[in-house]
Amino acid sequence: MTDSDEAIKVGSRRFPSVALHMVGLALVFTGGGMFLSALVDVISGGHAFWALVGSGIITVGAGELIRRSTRVPGDLPPRAVFAAVSVSWIVTSFFGVLPYMLSGLLPAFDGALFESISGFTCTGSSVFSAEDFEVASSGVLFWRQLTQWFGGMGIIVLAVAVLPFLGVGGLELIQAEAPGPTSDRLAPRVSETARRLWIVYLGFTVISALALLATGIGWFDSTGLALALVSTGGFAPEAASIGAYDSVTVEVILIIGMVIGGSSFTLLYNALRGKPGLYFRNSEFRYYVGGMALAVTAVTILLAANGSGVGESLRMAAFNVATLGTSTGFGNTTGTGSPGDFTFWVPAAQVILFMFMWVGGMTGSTSGGMKVLRAQVMGRVAWRELRRAERPRAVLPIKAGREVVDERVVGRIAGFVLLYVAIVVVAGLVLTMLGSDLITGFTGAVSAMGNMGPALGEAGPASSFAVYSLPERMTLAALMIVGRLEVFPMVLTLVVATRWVSRKFSVARHPLR
Repeated sequence: MTDSDEAIKVGSRRFPSVALHMVGLALVFTGGGMFLSALVDVISGGHAFWALVGSGIITVGAGELIRRSTRVPGDLPPRAVFAAVSVSWIVTSFFGVLPYMLSGLLPAFDGALFESISGFTCTGSSVFSAEDFEVASSGVLFWRQLTQWFGGMGIIVLAVAVLPFLGVGGLELIQAEAPGPTSDRLAPRVSETARRLWIVYLGFTVISALALLATGIGWFDSTGLALALVSTGGFAPEAASIGAYDSVTVEVILIIGMVIGGSSFTLLYNALRGKPGLYFRNSEFRYYVGGMALAVTAVTILLAANGSGVGESLRMAAFNVATLGTSTGFGNTTGTGSPGDFTFWVPAAQVILFMFMWVGGMTGSTSGGMKVLRAQVMGRVAWRELRRAERPRAVLPIKAGREVVDERVVGRIAGFVLLYVAIVVVAGLVLTMLGSDLITGFTGAVSAMGNMGPALGEAGPASSFAVYSLPERMTLAALMIVGRLEVFPMVLTLVVATRWVSRKFSVARHPLR
């Protein structure tokens, strides 16, 4: 028997499941991040080395056991791909609690789970208190930052980048994992596409860290902020977020980084190849940048008219529009009621920020929200219907820039937006029934679904999500996962799981059928 025959024989004994196999791979990479965090803990003189090492051993061990016991089947239907991504994300988030719990920082499972989900989904909502930051070991804080970085581009994409044997299924996994509705192929081979995405992602991280380091905030904070910046995650190594530095230079660097991170990584890749003009030839990018520019102008005027200085108004408007327009969620408030605490701004300025909580960044970016392209298409659909009222027989195609959008795509976008809004409304209703006031409940639902970070009301940038009760936080955590992996994959996963349970229940009741 040849080596290849033996490999086939061994592979045939493995359980065929793309979901479990991807869970195993994701856990191996996650455990590697825990070991890296343990190294950082040693370098920075922390006290959680063994907690991080133990977490890594448990996570890598479980991942290797699952990976070696399963294999990727030859046929990958869409429901299996969506289920693989969803299950991988959920299981990874559960293992992500280990550093928090074993170090004693967040001994309660629910708090650790919320923090883990918020990190991996790049939401940036936190239950950390100021005291938690004071006693937290540097390695655990680094792990907290690293969860966002893993979640930004996606552990699944990382797996495809280094495991070409996934073959034809790899592109489907990238498309299911990518934050936007589509995933552009940058190279003929799927593994090369994923690898190039990660090279751009890593390079963006290094450049951001060096730029922040040049401001004098130190290597640990520079690295931690860079990990959150490129992933548009929003966690910061300090309790006061960006307000702890109170630096215009730091904020300008972050604004530039957030705008880049909230735009398409395909455009960034092409710009690095000498084609920066593609940015402004892209209709979605023009809407993305133009919308933020208009919002910054409007908020600046509103704040200045309310008594703030023009310079301070521009600074606060630019930073907070950028952080919510890209779903990053950093805060530059220095305390409750300070200029950066937008929950104390005039209502009109808060409404503008609230609109950005719905939309988010561009397709193909690490941002959350419904995405600019979908909002752009739905706006054109509304305009078309107004024109049809005047010219009922006119043929009026929907265009994104110069390209005509296929009506089937328009239908899918409309279905997505309807489901998105319906889920947020139902979740907001649930949160208010559980005890939240109207503003805190509904804006919390919008923020969690869009992976934004802060909300309005009691959950603003100067507060934490500890203001929500346990049932409320679990509701928000579920919304974070749905928002990160988008509506259709999660709904399809739920349908698949429901059918599987229904079949098992039917067989149990009628074994002779």
